[in-house]
Amino acid sequence: MNTTADRPDDWDVVVATLYPNFAAIDQIDAKAATISTKHYGSREAMLEAAKKRSEIREVVASKLAREVMPK
Repeated sequence: MNTTADRPDDWDVVVATLYPNFAAIDQIDAKAATISTKHYGSREAMLEAAKKRSEIREVVASKLAREVMPK
């Protein structure tokens, strides 16, 4: 829940993907390509599905945040 909206049309629900460290982010592309190919069967089918999803969604923002845990 966004309790500090910056503007009237700001988001109210967020979807976050958490990673244990920055090295895990470097491996995302290869893993995602393998999973997508298995799921959709072809690049064309994957692009068509992405096109359909973009018709019903609006990306408001994309941010990379880092949590610091003091010892």
